[in-house]
Amino acid sequence: MNAPVPTRDQVDAQCPACRLHALVPMLLRRIERDRWAQAEPNEDLGNDEVVQIDACPVCNGAWFDVGELDLLAGEATDLEHALDPSSRPSKRGCPRGCGIMREHDLPGVIRTPVDHCPACKGIWLDGHERHKLAKSTTREGQQDVKKRLARRGAIWAAQLLVQLPVEVENPVNTTPWVVITILVALFGSFALQLMGIVDLGNCAPGLAGLPSGAMFGDLADGATFADLCFAPVAGSLKHQWGRLGFAALSEGSWYTLATHWFLHGGWAHLLGNCYFLYIFGDNVETLFGRLRFALFFLGAAIVGGFAEVLLTQNTIAPIIGASGGIAGVMAAYLWCFPRNKLFQVVLFVQLKLPVWVYLFVWVGFQAVMGVFATSDAGVAWFSHLFGFAFGGGVTPLILWMRRGEVARSVRTPALG
Repeated sequence: MNAPVPTRDQVDAQCPACRLHALVPMLLRRIERDRWAQAEPNEDLGNDEVVQIDACPVCNGAWFDVGELDLLAGEATDLEHALDPSSRPSKRGCPRGCGIMREHDLPGVIRTPVDHCPACKGIWLDGHERHKLAKSTTREGQQDVKKRLARRGAIWAAQLLVQLPVEVENPVNTTPWVVITILVALFGSFALQLMGIVDLGNCAPGLAGLPSGAMFGDLADGATFADLCFAPVAGSLKHQWGRLGFAALSEGSWYTLATHWFLHGGWAHLLGNCYFLYIFGDNVETLFGRLRFALFFLGAAIVGGFAEVLLTQNTIAPIIGASGGIAGVMAAYLWCFPRNKLFQVVLFVQLKLPVWVYLFVWVGFQAVMGVFATSDAGVAWFSHLFGFAFGGGVTPLILWMRRGEVARSVRTPALG
């Protein structure tokens, strides 16, 4: 049996690959010959053989000090000595602060080069490399084969019914409080709709393009909450703008662009939106931070609603749903976790798709449906598209800010 790798100084470094998170220590204990399990916080490890690696929870890359990769990859391997002696400079710095690493090939093992530090002899593996060379360090690799197959079977059966994607591995380990708050707000708003306290009939066009119900400014004149209009109607907003110009923003019902996302057209509409918000939003909120995520979601919802008002052929129906905000979150997920995979059932076959493939098909479908939508369309296709475009455009700026924040918080910032 290999001896445990000696404990080294704590790594305090920015992820050298995605640069979006500080490396997080991960304790692994041997449970069988070539099987390891991630130790839980404060777990009594007894006399178990233990190894600590340092991983990025965003891109799933990991840093292995000398000896750790061979130990975790399995006793029959000798990966660290199989590196091709020839090398070339890497664009990444050693997490231990030794300077620029070098790229080495692993001929016959993996196609992409791995990063190796010539000073401390440590090795950096990107997420897909880690999955191939040290699968025992990933949650999927630590699962019992029978349990993993049973889980996939259960997911497949559920997906046959609902046709929704499922994350293969969720990198989040914190509570997404903003996502939860939004979900509670959506269910609460729908309950008000069911009770008749929020009535979409208040949004029907009235005189001069104003809603037949009340607007927020009317509360001072005795209007009640139940009288208010919360959803935009494209024809009404355009009429208000043509008649009042910029004054329509304060005197008309343009405020509904910020409130329409609370409302939904039925249980299927609500549950579908909530599902997509949760599976994509928890990851993005953890990375963005709560306030930034909340503002981002609201911005995507408003932009999506505004685009729907401008482009929809259905100018008489209220525009409702959180889809624009959720589409923005999906675009952010694509930027932040492009290598994550989703299970999706197609013609009874469960496929494991990269998220970029799934979202490429999703965006294409929204675009085609938007182009051919008619005046009686019941789906806000342009809200989806432009919410996604907002997310795709704003996320790089947020990630740039995030990388700077992470670099300032660690002892060893990444290069670049």
